[in-house]
Amino acid sequence: MDHAKKYPELSAADLELELTMFLRKYAVTKVSDVIKIFQQMISEVRKIFPQVEFLLRLLLVCPASSTEAERSFSSLRRLRTRLQSTMTERRLNSVCVCHMHQKLLDCIDIRGILADFYSKSEVQEKLFVH
Repeated sequence: MDHAKKYPELSAADLELELTMFLRKYAVTKVSDVIKIFQQMISEVRKIFPQVEFLLRLLLVCPASSTEAERSFSSLRRLRTRLQSTMTERRLNSVCVCHMHQKLLDCIDIRGILADFYSKSEVQEKLFVH
């Protein structure tokens, strides 16, 4: 409960009480178990555990480590020095996101996206289909 004191939004005493009640009612071993329970709860029951729900939301938005953020900053530094003079900030951000998620982008079916794009109008089809 010492960690709860770091967050002024949490009441350590209420959280301790709610967690005791929650763990008596539900057998959980992982955060994913708690997520499933909260998804299945009706809103009236969920209102009994506001501190537990807030803690769960904190856990879901806090990264487990900072490595991805650090990697993105270092790649941004590399991209920025090479391309800074020729790019707007919006484009630089987009390039950074693409760089960070290369594995996901490699799995995208580009031909399918193009086919969908140029099938929207005859003009686009004439321009893009050879």
